[in-house]
Amino acid sequence: MCGAALLSQHTSTLTASAPPSRAETPGLFRDNAVRESTEADAADSIKISFRDGGDKVFFERLKGAITQRKWLLQNAPPAPKSSWNADGNASNYPSDPSHQNRTKTAGIAGLEQLGLNMHKNNEMLIGSAFEDLEALMSSAKEVIALAERYARQSNGVSGGASAEDAAILAKSASQLGLVTTKDIVGGGSAETLYLSELSRNLAEFLTDDSRGVLKRAGGIITLVDLWAMFNRARGGVELVSPRDFEKAARLWEELKLPVRLRTFRSGVMVVQGHNRTDDATIKSLLSWLDDLHEFPPDRELSWDWREFGRGVTGLETAQRFGWSIGVAEEELLMAEEQGALCREEGLEGLKFWKNYIDTGVVAPKSKAKSEEETLAEALKESGFI
Repeated sequence: MCGAALLSQHTSTLTASAPPSRAETPGLFRDNAVRESTEADAADSIKISFRDGGDKVFFERLKGAITQRKWLLQNAPPAPKSSWNADGNASNYPSDPSHQNRTKTAGIAGLEQLGLNMHKNNEMLIGSAFEDLEALMSSAKEVIALAERYARQSNGVSGGASAEDAAILAKSASQLGLVTTKDIVGGGSAETLYLSELSRNLAEFLTDDSRGVLKRAGGIITLVDLWAMFNRARGGVELVSPRDFEKAARLWEELKLPVRLRTFRSGVMVVQGHNRTDDATIKSLLSWLDDLHEFPPDRELSWDWREFGRGVTGLETAQRFGWSIGVAEEELLMAEEQGALCREEGLEGLKFWKNYIDTGVVAPKSKAKSEEETLAEALKESGFI
C-alpha cells in the first residue's frame, strides 16, 4: 500500500550473505535532467570490478571506442543508401522508423512513389558528387589565378613582360596541363607567342590519334568546323576568336607543322594534312569512277554502265570519302578545273563524269625539249641537216 518493495525469502538470504564492506556501485545516468535531479554529491565516475578476468578484453574494447569516438555520431542523420528488399528490388528509403512503418502502395501509385524516392536519392548523390567536382575546379582556378597574377606582376615591375618571361610562363602552363590563354602570356609583344602556341595546340589537336579529327572528316575539314570543334573541346576555359584562329592556322607553314591551310577558288578555307595534294585527290576520284564500271548501280540505267560508267553527285562523293558536302563539291570543281572531270547538268542535278573529251590543251614543253628543237632548227638553217 505504501509503495515499498516486498522482500522475498531468497532476497534476504542473498543480502545477508553479501560482505558488508563492499560499497554500492552508483548508477549510470544517460540524461542530464536525471543527473541534475540526483543528489549534489553524486559520483561523476563509475568503478568496475573484474572477479573472473576479462579486464584485458574490456580495456582493448574501451581503447578502440575512445579512438573511434563513436559518440559524436549519435545525433548525426543517417546517410542515404539503397538497400535490397525481399523481392529483390532496390529501395531508397532511409532506415528510420517513419519509413519502416509506412505501408506499401501497390499499383501505379506505388511505382510513382518509388520513382519519386529514387529521384530524390539520386539528387542527393549527384549533389555530393558535384561538391567534389567544384572543389577540384576551384583548385584548377587557383593555379590559373596564380599564373595570371605572376603575369600582372611581371608587367607591373618591368613595364611589360619580356618575350623570355612570357615563353617561360607559357611553357610552365603547358606542363601543368593548362590551356595557354592571352591572360597568361600577356598582350602586346607577347601576341606572337600566343599565336604560335595556339598554332601548335591546333596541330596537336588535329593529329591526335585518340581524337581522330582529320580521320573522321576524311582527311580534310573546313576551318569553320574546326574552329567550332576546338572551342568546344577547350571546355569553356577561354574561347578563341575567329581572327586569332585564322592567324594561328596561317602559321603552320612557317612553323613546319604536319598540317596546312588551303583556300579553294570560291574562298572556302579548309585544313588538311601536309602530305595531301591535289594530284592525290584527283587520283582517288578517278580510281573511284573507274570502279563504277565494275560494280552495278542501285537502279537501272538507260546506257551501258560497264562501258561508260556513270556520273556522281556531291552527296555521293561526300558519302564515299567521308567529306562534308561543301568540301566534296569543292574537290569535284577542282578536278574539273584540272581537266580530269567533266560536268553534266540535268534534271537530277549536277553530276561529274570522268573526262574522255580531248580539250585540245597542249601540255607545256620541257626545257630540254625546247632546247633540242631550237638546236635542230639552227642546224636546218645552216644546211647541216
